[in-house]
Formats: sequence, structure tokens, C-alpha cells
Amino acid sequence: MSKIITVFGSTGNQGGSVVRAILNHPELSKTWKIRGITRNPNKPDAQQLAARGVEMVQADLNSKDSIVQAIKGSNAVFGVTNYWEKASLEHEVMQGKNLADASKEAGVEHLIWSTLPYVSKVTNGKLHNLHHFDSKAMVEEYIRSLDLPASFVLPGYFMSNIPGSIRPTGSHYSLSWLFKPTTQIPMLDVPTDFGKFVASCLADPSATQGKHTMAASGWFTPIDVCKAVESCTGAKCDYHEIPIDQYQGSKELFDNLMMILEYDYYG
Repeated sequence: MSKIITVFGSTGNQGGSVVRAILNHPELSKTWKIRGITRNPNKPDAQQLAARGVEMVQADLNSKDSIVQAIKGSNAVFGVTNYWEKASLEHEVMQGKNLADASKEAGVEHLIWSTLPYVSKVTNGKLHNLHHFDSKAMVEEYIRSLDLPASFVLPGYFMSNIPGSIRPTGSHYSLSWLFKPTTQIPMLDVPTDFGKFVASCLADPSATQGKHTMAASGWFTPIDVCKAVESCTGAKCDYHEIPIDQYQGSKELFDNLMMILEYDYYG
């Protein structure tokens, strides 16, 4: 008899990658049925998943009772929340705790939580504005306090963020970051690779439960990124290191970049 994994955010970046990884896995696709959670089962993305055999179910992370009903009968659950929906640490922590409480109540055997480093703790308060990291780490701590069987997957720096830092300069391109040219950054191609790490947790829970799984497609430097731009475009790409005192962006993004520069992203 097939087991059931319920995937939150199934039509989003991380959840969608998880669904594809399981559907494309030669063994997991035979032993696991996927239940996809969405706020609107009628939207095209949800219908496309349904056409591939994914059971699409509606649920609201703001309601624990809604989550319990959605995950009932699930052996495993993949959980992810979207900080940027409200840009509120408190709101994201509330949603994550709802998911944890519901998983405990429903008797889920394996919760796989998309988490991040607890930056304000790792840096002893030096970096305290990285709320979308800390919120997920707070939920992780809560999950551990419930003694839930859980694996914790930490996505690296999203490659999709990189194009916004690349500028055309005449016939050349320019990449400007706070990083040193040789700073090693764990980068993740979310749609292609993130789900593979979750699938590995699902395939061998004993190897990952209670532990951190670092989800990175590879470690790359700004110089590596420039070389990739040159390979794709045939045009020269120059790297410029921005002095820290000349940074002009949000406090949240600044702390994100400084976490990479000074604490190797994963702490």
C-alpha cells in the first residue's frame, strides 16, 4: 500500500520542486502518493499537478484545524511558509507552529521542515534584522520541543536572486555585491534541485531526522558567477566589490549579505 506525503506550497517554488522530485524518482514515485496543498485547487498550476496524479487539497496555514483536516492520513509532511506574504516574523512563526501542532495531532510520522539558520543566535545579536531566517529557525525549535520526528532542510542562496545584481554596461556586464571576489556562497537552483534534498530525507529518514540537511546546488564565488554570465552571453562580465560603508539597501538584505560574508551563510 502506498504511503502519503502532503506537500505544502505544492504550486510554489520549494513545494513544486518537492513534488517533481518525488514524481520523477524511480522508487519514491512507486511507494508514495502525493497530496498537494494549495489555497486554490482550481488554478491552472494546481490542475496541472492533479493531471499528474497529485491529490490537490485546500488548506489555510492560519488555521490549525484546517491543516489537521488536510494532512489526515499522511505518513509524511513537507512544510514551508512564505515570510514575504506578510513580511512578519510573528505571522510566519504562527503559521509554522500551526503546522507543527497539526502534524503532532494527526500523528504524522515524519515532518520535513524548510528552515534556515537562527541568525540572531549564531551572530550573538550582531545581525538581528534577518527576520525571514530567524522565523523559520524559531519554528524549528518549536518542532523539536514537541518531540516530532522531523528532518530540517536548509535551502542555500537562491540563484534566482542573482540576475537582479547583474547590470549591462555598454557591451559588458557588471556584477556588484558586498562579497569578496573569492567568497564561497552555497547557491541553490530551487526548481531543479531543492526537491532532491527533501526526497533524500523521505527515502532515508533515519539518516536525516533531527539533523540539518544543507540544500545547495554547489558553492560558487562571484568570479564563478561572472564566468557563467560570460559563458551564456559571450560578453565580458566584471565583478565589483561594494565597500560595506557604501551599501544602500534594506537592513534585512544587508544582514543577509553579511551572514554570507562573515558567517559562511550556514553559520
